[in-house]
Amino acid sequence: MSAATPPTPSRRERPARKPVERRAFLRASLIGSVSAGLGGFALGALGFLWPRQGDGLFGEVILGNARDLAERIVGERRPVLVPEAALSIISWDPSDGIAAGAYGGQHAVVTDSVGLMCLDTGACPHLGCAVPWCQTSQWFECPCHGSRYNKYGEWTGGPAPRGLDRYVSFIDGEGNLVVDLGSPVTGPARTANALEQAREGPSCVDA
Repeated sequence: MSAATPPTPSRRERPARKPVERRAFLRASLIGSVSAGLGGFALGALGFLWPRQGDGLFGEVILGNARDLAERIVGERRPVLVPEAALSIISWDPSDGIAAGAYGGQHAVVTDSVGLMCLDTGACPHLGCAVPWCQTSQWFECPCHGSRYNKYGEWTGGPAPRGLDRYVSFIDGEGNLVVDLGSPVTGPARTANALEQAREGPSCVDA
């Protein structure tokens, strides 16, 4: 008597996939788009709420002895960066009639030929990027979109609509430079060129 052949196990058939209905696809796409948009809006709102460098300071802030700052800036041929206030201190010449007419009423005067000015280098007038100093060109150069500004923060090129914004500053009774962060000054128009300073060397940012 021959041994019985064991029964062959039957294959489990996979259930057929249902085609995605057009209405369900559109609904899922709509939900995804709305979610992405709300997410982007939330991130943008958080960006506005998150303080940028310098936003913690208000009103009049003492930045140091004015004569010492002026000597340092002139001697090193570079501005003094004040990161906690998101600004750069530059020197300017109040004996120059054009410069005095443009900037004399709102910025500190240390001597007859040396003044100090506080530029908002924490926010380019174009799209708000920080604008570092380039020692080789002796200009401020925005790394984001290539806007450039001379030593006085006057526009020299790029997409920015004007020169760097600045703050009112003065010398107090003890000889200190004081910046008034509550008194911002809109940067000069593109046509302003009191300094007439050409680039003095290679740029730090590609055009």
